[in-house]
Amino acid sequence: MRIGVDSYSYHRLCGEIRPGERDPGHRFADPLDDVVAECRRLGLDGVSLETCFLPPPDAHLARRLRAVAGEHELVLAWGHPHGLCFGRDPAAAADLHRWIGIAGQAGAPLVRLVVASPALRPPSAPPPDLAAVADAVATACDVARAEGVALAIENHADLTVAELARVLGLVADERVGVCFDTANALRMGDDPVAGARALGRHVRQVHLKDCAPASADAVAGPASVPYGEGIVDIAGVLAALAQAGFTGLVCVELAQLPGDVDERVMVEQAVRWLRAQQTVHGAPDRAASQP
Repeated sequence: MRIGVDSYSYHRLCGEIRPGERDPGHRFADPLDDVVAECRRLGLDGVSLETCFLPPPDAHLARRLRAVAGEHELVLAWGHPHGLCFGRDPAAAADLHRWIGIAGQAGAPLVRLVVASPALRPPSAPPPDLAAVADAVATACDVARAEGVALAIENHADLTVAELARVLGLVADERVGVCFDTANALRMGDDPVAGARALGRHVRQVHLKDCAPASADAVAGPASVPYGEGIVDIAGVLAALAQAGFTGLVCVELAQLPGDVDERVMVEQAVRWLRAQQTVHGAPDRAASQP
């Protein structure tokens, strides 16, 4: 198990205040530099950067990403908030293809993508057209192949575990796998441990969240809480993934932030919790092994 952080954990500091959240009153001076600085401070193995918080995709950004990431494994996380709109948005698909190109130039081995969002999958909505989703993902796979990049579809409170597995089967391309989000599995009615077990061999990255029991806002979702204090069996998920042979990046991610919490402190607490798990689920990372 290798430990990273997804930059959405710092969404308020990057300028996005979700409904129900308090404005912390300050911002990162530069979301790219400052998120990577947090990774260095915490001695992490990798960083997943949400493209919505990055400058426009061009050759200059690709060079800067490669330089700033340095020794950290770099993942580009594309699609917030609505992704491919279930395969119905050609402009979104074109944007994804551009970012896959940036990943290839920047040396990022993986692009996380989302096919939709909870706002596009209200409880009353009919099931999505999975064939249309698979077609859009298959086209992205062709682009990724040319760039030497792999893809990971996140369960973004838009697809159930079974639906995501069906999309993978329709695409049938080893270049695409899964970014498994624990809290989003729960939001779609899936048991996170069972979901991790079902998708285990396809999982290339994890967005690890613990959360409060419920939310009044179906789109915003439940509040993020420290690992071990919520309703997600985090240890069970890690055990299921370890049994499946997962060796990818486990990214701390925070979503809905309640009250006066400090996201930098919450991320640091989560990293300490994960390091305590490494003796069970994997070798210590480079920071933990330093004298």
